[in-house]
Amino acid sequence: MAAPPLTHHEILTLVGPFTARGRHVDLAASDRAARRLVFKALVHPGEADGSPELRETLVLENRDVSDYRLTRRLTLPSGLEATLYTEGADPGDLLARIEAIALRRQIRWQSGFVIAENHRLDAPKSSGREAAATAMILTHATAQVGALTVELKLPALGGIPAELELKMATERLSFPEDLLAVLGWSWTRLIRAGGGWKCSLRVRGKAEARSRDTEQKFELTAAHLVQTLAASPRSFHERWLKRRWGVTFRRAVPLAVTVALIGTAAAVPSMGLSEDSLWRMVVFQSPPLLLVLVFCFRELPQIEIPPWPRRLTQPHWFAADTPMASGEPTSHSSVNHTAT
Repeated sequence: MAAPPLTHHEILTLVGPFTARGRHVDLAASDRAARRLVFKALVHPGEADGSPELRETLVLENRDVSDYRLTRRLTLPSGLEATLYTEGADPGDLLARIEAIALRRQIRWQSGFVIAENHRLDAPKSSGREAAATAMILTHATAQVGALTVELKLPALGGIPAELELKMATERLSFPEDLLAVLGWSWTRLIRAGGGWKCSLRVRGKAEARSRDTEQKFELTAAHLVQTLAASPRSFHERWLKRRWGVTFRRAVPLAVTVALIGTAAAVPSMGLSEDSLWRMVVFQSPPLLLVLVFCFRELPQIEIPPWPRRLTQPHWFAADTPMASGEPTSHSSVNHTAT
């Protein structure tokens, strides 16, 4: 049975802690039937580091008598958004929890790119007489690198890698498969997906540690793209040649293991092992055991003959009329960003 619409008395009760903090409800934007209150936006001017202004909006949802969700949405002039939400039984506590997190924690600037992150803010858990710190868990992030958009999706279930997607609104990308894999084992090869590219990002740890690891690797990804796309494709090949060969050897490992097992099994008759030898049994049983092990992985290894790194022949990453290729700054890259 659906909850009844918010009454005028309920609204006055709920907005009390917000009004005391200078935040006023926007009745025109709110939805009383959906039990959803939207507060008037606050505009935070840009800071001395050149970062643009932020438009802050709070949304309070009352899905049950004692079940509230408060969401802070930060919007940049470009339209890029970052959200932070938390849930609990007391709207006043939710507001205090949200306001304890700095605005610039959700949106980060560096030279040539901007990152907007979506987080879940878990309630502090009691540990003995002292309460543990509030956990800020990353759920999604978007980076704007010139005309290129990089989207990150982080599954809630631990052990599953994050997904990266590179895309542009008006341009079909032309990237080598090892564009990001040269950064290390955590980045897999790029594969085509529609008009863009996708790859997996392996992250470690549980909950908050996993979130921090993802944020660091995503920022490294964006910085790598800024540096790489500012130079020519040929420069990428020359600079990362050793790493590109490393990616090739890494991709060849599943094939090498498969060939080694087959070769060892075929060589058993010539090894002079007795019928009841333990080593003979291990060799013959290794293929099915390896197959079982493969299906235990979160990612199935790909058995392939990987291409060796070739010199990139295209003169530019993008067409000459795109900002990244022509050197014309975009709304993000034109700002001299500094780390927050």
